[in-house]
Amino acid sequence: MNNSELKQQLEKLVGAENVCDEMAERICYSRDCGPDKAGIPDIVVKPGSTEEVAEVVKLANKIKKAVYTWGRATTFLGSGVPQGCILLSTTRLNKILKIDPDTISVTVQAGVIWHSIDAELNKDGWELFIPGGGGLFSGTVGGSVAVNVIPHAITEYGMTGDHILGLEVVLPDGTIMRTGASANPACQPVERYANGPDVTGLFLGAYGTLGIITEITYRIRKIPEVEQFAFYAFDDYKKAAEAVNEIQKEGAATFVIGLFAGPKPKDVEGEAFIHIIVRDSKREASYRLDQAKRCCEAFNGTAHDAFGTKKYWEDHMYSWLRNVAPGPYYAGAPYMCPEVAGFMPTLQLKDSLALLYKYIEDHKAEFEKHDILIKGFDAYFTRNGVYLWIDTLYNEMKEDSWEYGLKLRGKLCDLMYGEGKMAAGGLGAGVAPHAMPKLGSYFTFLKQLKKTMDPNNVLNPGVLFLS
Repeated sequence: MNNSELKQQLEKLVGAENVCDEMAERICYSRDCGPDKAGIPDIVVKPGSTEEVAEVVKLANKIKKAVYTWGRATTFLGSGVPQGCILLSTTRLNKILKIDPDTISVTVQAGVIWHSIDAELNKDGWELFIPGGGGLFSGTVGGSVAVNVIPHAITEYGMTGDHILGLEVVLPDGTIMRTGASANPACQPVERYANGPDVTGLFLGAYGTLGIITEITYRIRKIPEVEQFAFYAFDDYKKAAEAVNEIQKEGAATFVIGLFAGPKPKDVEGEAFIHIIVRDSKREASYRLDQAKRCCEAFNGTAHDAFGTKKYWEDHMYSWLRNVAPGPYYAGAPYMCPEVAGFMPTLQLKDSLALLYKYIEDHKAEFEKHDILIKGFDAYFTRNGVYLWIDTLYNEMKEDSWEYGLKLRGKLCDLMYGEGKMAAGGLGAGVAPHAMPKLGSYFTFLKQLKKTMDPNNVLNPGVLFLS
């Protein structure tokens, strides 16, 4: 089937106004926010219902053509858009379907933006159980769930996927399936762990390779009474990690963010920095924040004004973590970030950071030659560990800097997923070839699963290095 015939078939399925094959539009769908170059789709299609998504997938199987699922591309990990694919945008799946205080849940379509849900919930004193990832003003819920993004407030509230009650998914052959309690059509989506195995989990972090998520039911909760903040500087990054480990043991914080390397917060001296956010009742928040402060001070942390912490949390501007107003993070050139990230125990962070600092020192001359900057080794502390972002920046206007930056990402992946004892978090097309082969029989299982579920290799081929 040639592209003209394909366009006609897709127009019959979703309407002519929702199909485009103009180069000016197609090229806009070739990259995410990250540094990796990718293919240009042959055609962009925007279905408006789960049934339309299913029909597009069935057509793709019939003609053996790849489908790439696209939310709003807010990731930094390499989109992996295949050359000549059908790009399926979920942005028309943008309805909040049901807010249900009785089951303490909300059901939305996959293309809804995180913050738009909270804006509706907040009117009646509710909020999502987690506030979403870094792209909460731009990222879609479906894309974030497919990636299982690292959310704000992870220290207390957990991962994005932890609070999903059920999904509606289009499988690689076009079959529509529900997971959780509502897999039984007679039941509401009140519990994910109903009806046997946790099939919901199969699609979390699968990056759209095993199915296209079209609908999500998510836990909600009442907005906590107060929010309180603290900010500490440490002369020794190891002491900072030890202090956070004690905070975690006490359950003293809703969210702890660590800053290691990169620019220091403005007007603050130290080697490492900890932001602390506590959300609770007035009484409990004060008690917990005092606990967190005692933990920091026991490991020689120095308290500073937490205005940047408060601004970061309320305005969701990353730059406030370093006490800098929103604006260009680095002036003078368009720097891009080939990100490496993953999980480890909190105290393991001490050895892993030492490994990274040594690598930087050993390659200082190369970094200067290729105009490589360190944005930061920044950490979202989980309930029992840490999610570490290793953010190096390269100058996108310089081809040698670009090439070196991507090679550097691969070397840091190999270092950290090996000697650094870090379990891969953000994957994507750029990181997966380095991370997945280290997983042994787990990787073999995933490849077999992909082949069984998607024998025509239609959905997001290559994104997780599974085919």
